[in-house]
Formats: sequence, C-alpha cells, structure tokens
Amino acid sequence: MLPQQASSGRAHPGPGSLQSLQRSRRSGLPASGVYDGRASARATGVCRSTSTATHQEARSGLCGVAAAAVIVGTRRRILKRHVRRASSEDAAVTGTNGVVEVPQDLYELLGVSADSDADQIKKGYYEKMKVCHPDIAGDDGAEACVLLNEAYDVLSNKEEKKAYDIELAQTNGSKQLVIYDEDVSPTWDWTSKTGNKKTKPVYNGRPLSRSLYHKVSEEGKGPKHDAEKFVFVDEWTCISCRACCEAAPSTFCIDADAGRARVFAQWGDGEDYLDEAVQSCPVDCIYWVSREELQVLEYVTRDRMFEIGNQPPCSMTARRTGGVTDNPFGMAEKFTAKQAEEKRRQEALAEGSVNVSAMQERIRELFGRINETLRRTAWG
Repeated sequence: MLPQQASSGRAHPGPGSLQSLQRSRRSGLPASGVYDGRASARATGVCRSTSTATHQEARSGLCGVAAAAVIVGTRRRILKRHVRRASSEDAAVTGTNGVVEVPQDLYELLGVSADSDADQIKKGYYEKMKVCHPDIAGDDGAEACVLLNEAYDVLSNKEEKKAYDIELAQTNGSKQLVIYDEDVSPTWDWTSKTGNKKTKPVYNGRPLSRSLYHKVSEEGKGPKHDAEKFVFVDEWTCISCRACCEAAPSTFCIDADAGRARVFAQWGDGEDYLDEAVQSCPVDCIYWVSREELQVLEYVTRDRMFEIGNQPPCSMTARRTGGVTDNPFGMAEKFTAKQAEEKRRQEALAEGSVNVSAMQERIRELFGRINETLRRTAWG
C-alpha cells in the first residue's frame, strides 16, 4: 500500500491508481518506451483536483513512483531474458555467480578425480548416465550420453587411459618427456655446470662425473677398462677416511659440502690405482658399475643430497646404532622402474591415443548446446 501524503495538499491515491500501478508493473513500458505520466494520471483518476499545483504535485509524486517501479520491473525482465539468451558456453566458462563450469577433461566430465580407480570411474559414469539418459533429459541428454560413453571407453581401458594421461599432462604443461639412455658409450659430454650443487639436478641420461676413459694410457688399461666399467661411491656408507683419495687422487675427492668421498673424474687414474682405491676402503663403499648403472646412481645420489641440503647423516653413528641410511642402489632401482614405466606409456601414446584438444572442443560444443537445467543437474 502506498503511504498517504501528509499536509501538503497532495491527493491520496484511490483504488483505481493502485490497480493501474499493478497493471503497469505487469505490462512494462509502452511500445514507445517512454512513460506518459499524464496519460497514466488521466486513466487512474489520480489528478482530479482542479488545482493546477495539486495536479502537478500528484503527478510528480505518485506517477514518479509508478514510473520508477515500472522501469525497475522492466529492467529485471530484460536482465532475465539476457541471461537466458546468453551463450551457454560463455556462461559455463566464467564459473562466477554459481554458473556451472565446462569440464576441462574426461575426468571432470565424469565427475571424478584424475587419480580415481576403475570402480570410482565406473560409479561416476553411471551417475552421469542416470541424469543424462534421453528418457529423462531428452535430446540434450542423448548428446551428452554419446560423449559420456566415449569418455568411459577411454578411462576404463588401462592402456588408453595411460596414453590419455600422458597427453593430458603434456597439454597442461605439468610433465616433461622422459629422457632415455640411447648413447651409453664410455665417454659423454660434460661441463663444469654439470656438477652444480645449488640447483636441483635434472636427469638427462648422462653421468654427473667427468669421463677420461679415452685418455687412459696403455699401461693404465686392464680388464675393467675393456669392459667399460666405472667407479661409484656410496656416500651414505662412506666414513671420509680419504683412503681412496690417496690411492687415486685424480679420480676421487672429498666433497666440500657433504664431507664424503666422491668421483669427480672417471678413469683419472690407471686401473691398478683404481683397484687399490676400491680395496683400501675400510667400509667397502666403492663399487665397479656399468655406464647405465653409473648415470642413475649418480643422479639419485645427487638428487637426494640436494633434498637434504648436502648434509647426510653420520654413517658411523648409523652403524653403531643400527640406524637406516639411504641406499643408492635401492633408489636407483626404483628410479629405473619408474623410467621404464614412463617410456612404455609414452610409446603407447605414440601409437595413437585420444586427442585431448579435440575432446575438449567437443565438450565445449556440448555445453554450448545443452540447456542450463541439464548442466546444473549433471555437473552443478
């Protein structure tokens, strides 16, 4: 109810004016888009006073309120129509004001996480199919079901899922291709930056120590040189006795940060001197290994040292107390297995897999066509 005007001579609106105001709110602005206050006043009988001042005040008071109400109502209806007519794809992408976002991959399409197991993927698929079935959602649901079926076919197949995961990770820039050891010759490229301990090491298929294999004199060669073997120090077992450094000073050194023996130059000394260094170690922490083993052992050792700030625990204390220290051979075995798995997955990707970009485009197109109700019900 509109409030009565107080002691200003303004006419109190009668029942006719209230009905007119309600009709104007329902109908909106006239075809011309301009509110005619005089016409409204004549129709409602509000300005029946013979006084010109009273007529003007009533028109400017009541009619102004009515015009404002009509304009507000009209704007609301226009806004609602604009929202309904807006592109479904654009609205879904914004993700603001509670609008459903477009799934970015097959996992989001099924409503599951990327680390979901087979049962969780199947459950997500069934839940989406229940909502999108054509008997329930109509034609829009039929389109959605086609894409849901394809998504489930990919994610329920182990090989296709692995290939899809690889391509998805590469598309998102969250994973780099694995570098494989194709060249396993006894010499390799090396620079002084290779041994940089201030940055986290990156595995590139090459040892971190320098190779002087090709510079060994004929007197310094032996069966291990012919077999292309190299020396490696288990730095977690090393007690820094310096025996190896004294036996083969051009091959071994004590690392300034970790305080443990380390090989800085493979075959810096002849084979006899290297054998003496291995045999003189009181804790047997020096091993002859192949090139393939060396590059992995040196990488996992340096990577672990970087994580602990080049401050390994005291090996003597661990020996006395029976404590457990890091085992570079165990770490190398796990790393090698992981590399082999990544290689197999990438080979599967090379043989053919789902195109992530093409599938994402199809998802966007689907969300641009289906109605808002289905989007909110299935993915809201």
